[in-house]
Amino acid sequence: MKVQLNSQPRLNKRLQVMIQAKEVYLSSDIPCQIRGCAFCNQESEIQLENPIYMLDNEILEQYIDLIEQSNINNIVVLQSQVAYFRKRQQQSQYAQQVINLIESNFSKKIYVYYDEFSVHTQNGNPLILLAQWYNQHRQFLKVELDFCLLTQNYQMHQQSKNLNIKCFTIQDYVKLYENNDLLDFLGMDEEFEQNQEAINNQFQYIPVEECVQQIKQGLLFEGRISIDRNNIKQARIFVKQFQLEIKINQQNRVLHGDRVAVELLPEEQWELQQKQIQITFDEEDEDDNNNTNTNETNHEIMSKNHLQSLFRKVQTQNLIPYGKVVCVLQRTERHFCGHVENNIFVPADGRYPNFILKYSKYDTLQDKKIQVQFVDWPIWSDKPLCKLKKVLGKAGDMFIEGNVILLEHQVEIREFSHQVLACLPIEGDKYKISEQEIKRRIDLRDILVCSIDPVGCKDIDDTLHCRRLENNLYEVGVHIADVSHFVRPDTAIDKEAAHRCTTVYLVDRRTDMLPKLLTENLCSLVSNVDRLAFSVIWIMDEQANIKDVKFGKSVIRSIASLHYQQAQEMIDNPNDNSQLTQSIRLLNMLAKKLKQLRLDQGALSLASNQVKFSFDDETHNPSDVRMYQLYDTNSLVEEFMLLANCSVASQILQRFPSISVLRRHQEPKMKQLKELQILMNDLGYQFSFDTSKLLSDSLDQIQRPNDSFFNKLIRMITTRCMNEALYVCTADVDYPELYHYGLAAELYTHFTSPIRRYADVLVHRLLAASIDLESLPPSMSNKIRMTRICDKLNMRHRMARFASRASSDYHTYLFFKNRSQQFDQAIITGILTDKVTVMIPRYGLEGTIEAQIIDRMNIIIQGARHRIFDYIQVEVSVELHSFHKKIHMKYIKNNN
Repeated sequence: MKVQLNSQPRLNKRLQVMIQAKEVYLSSDIPCQIRGCAFCNQESEIQLENPIYMLDNEILEQYIDLIEQSNINNIVVLQSQVAYFRKRQQQSQYAQQVINLIESNFSKKIYVYYDEFSVHTQNGNPLILLAQWYNQHRQFLKVELDFCLLTQNYQMHQQSKNLNIKCFTIQDYVKLYENNDLLDFLGMDEEFEQNQEAINNQFQYIPVEECVQQIKQGLLFEGRISIDRNNIKQARIFVKQFQLEIKINQQNRVLHGDRVAVELLPEEQWELQQKQIQITFDEEDEDDNNNTNTNETNHEIMSKNHLQSLFRKVQTQNLIPYGKVVCVLQRTERHFCGHVENNIFVPADGRYPNFILKYSKYDTLQDKKIQVQFVDWPIWSDKPLCKLKKVLGKAGDMFIEGNVILLEHQVEIREFSHQVLACLPIEGDKYKISEQEIKRRIDLRDILVCSIDPVGCKDIDDTLHCRRLENNLYEVGVHIADVSHFVRPDTAIDKEAAHRCTTVYLVDRRTDMLPKLLTENLCSLVSNVDRLAFSVIWIMDEQANIKDVKFGKSVIRSIASLHYQQAQEMIDNPNDNSQLTQSIRLLNMLAKKLKQLRLDQGALSLASNQVKFSFDDETHNPSDVRMYQLYDTNSLVEEFMLLANCSVASQILQRFPSISVLRRHQEPKMKQLKELQILMNDLGYQFSFDTSKLLSDSLDQIQRPNDSFFNKLIRMITTRCMNEALYVCTADVDYPELYHYGLAAELYTHFTSPIRRYADVLVHRLLAASIDLESLPPSMSNKIRMTRICDKLNMRHRMARFASRASSDYHTYLFFKNRSQQFDQAIITGILTDKVTVMIPRYGLEGTIEAQIIDRMNIIIQGARHRIFDYIQVEVSVELHSFHKKIHMKYIKNNN
């Protein structure tokens, strides 16, 4: 054993060089894991066989798809390489794919060598040193060693040659040893004809180091580029430090999501803001302003007079600054799905340009959906270059199109790995709760517990019970699946859940966060089976005032798995007086009291245009689509889930004030609410939003005779004025800022859905530790790590929401595409410069119709005069564009 002091430079947030020192104990006993080696004591179940490979980081990251499909097996990966990719896996899909390969692919026989602790890999390039050490093992083997180093680095090639180590570039290796079909995965290796027009319109980037200095001096601005889905020529950045939006008219080879440096154009090229009446926004652009997971450097901008003058001018004169991109500081690291037209790849997402794709058999890609990887965007090309990553399947196939939606929203669709499945109980679906485990828990199997969920729900997270006590008191329990019992901290299944973060629901399927053995069986609180739960039990009076609350792990046995309509019918049936029905009626009575208490405190009751699909049994195509119907039982379940989440939030924050995971909802977008206020005042309604209570009261009094949809519509518009609710680590937020605006709750978290949300699993661990049932995992005591987890949770939940919406849009398109004429009643919801926005209440569809604008209240459509929120008759058709339905509406006549 040898002790060594390692030091390495790193940059802090202020771009200052810091020296980080670490004492390391070095070993000479780390084995090679070659089968039959007489020198090493083999410790791993992996036994390497000829040929054996080592790959540098560039090959692992840039050619991971080729490696997965090649004959490259028996790979030695350095532990330092794993650390490098793990550090980048949240920002890079390529890095995540490398980690997946290392952790999940037994067929490749990947051995992780701990180079940081090895005497053989110090004081030099560890790949070269380890390759040299492996070469020395030839004398201890009975067969000739076939060892190969793959690298794109010229210097490493020269070193390998001098040390007699077999070494190839990935291109040379594939041409010599692999199937020719894999050549297409190498990307561009030929010269393309230069586009003179592109050369004239594009310019070289300023060096990154120079850009960083100019950003610090306030001469350039940094932000993530956001490109309009419907017009790729329209782009903008949002500069967080100054809350400043800059429109971009010289994009200069950028992709949506790139982190860029922007130089402002002369002020004579700026524009005045034009006021519009429409009160909508694209929710998919929320992350531009709210995303907490960015790699932007927190530069200290020097105090400059010209900046202060600039901001005053923008605000006082209502200007829109324009700029040009002078450098890409960081490319968006993601894959792209789409289809091929000749040698041009057309992305499914309209925010990205067409790519040039090199492929030897373009005819085989016709009518296929494929996935590609960005390679480069040289100054001489008007399009970026890409290489094939994967052929997904036939275009138009519902399953393949669903996969495209998932992949485009960064949802993991691969099967669970061997390591993850090995964490499940070995008994499988025959697993039984042990008597020892039951003794450690509260036994609630004699209590009438039931679940109420949507029709067909298989992953049942929650059950409830209610029973009457003496003195007009009630015992109410919420019992949540004890997922943390099966998902232990820092295991393979825990890491996988932390990576996926959430179950994603499409119209026709769901993509689980956890294996089905847990989601549909062992954790699902189905009826007539003993199940492990985490319970919150309150004592409350007839007015739903809480007298006491306790938490504990329990064993339950649900007596009924009900759906919302079924439970509602039980409540409404005067002839049904069973014990279960009486319990549900008590729950419903108390839920209404709880809801009123929340509303009195200022909680908002908002609305969405969520729709429900019915499917043809033979074709499996949508046969009907309509707005989702809600029952009192929906509200019943919601109220007790909200109450449980609030109670748990208070408990965990009291015990862990700096590392708790809470759900925060900031105040709404005031600019949009002010626009809505002006509109409502013009219609004769009082509309106040100084507090959430005033806003709630205003929404309640906005009614129209014989028009129940109007109030729902205004609530839908108000919902679009809300900011996104986010997960936060309490170390990052002051107590008053933990407030949840929409729920009017001082503290709120997510506890009630651990089968489908990783945040809830974390909260379960916090709650168990807070009541001294279990110790808190050491990894959850790291504030920085908890903040990063919350950032990832927010990103994954946002993407899951967008994927669900894209799936709904796709199925709406399928419903309408074969209907030649569809006439429906629509309501005018907004007024633009030369058109109006309208919504069809039955389907929740929104579209536009050309109109002559008189003022912000009145318009003329084909000679007929209308006001905003009038009902009209339209003919509707739908096409799909960038995963999103594009509505075509034609005015027919006044509905009156």
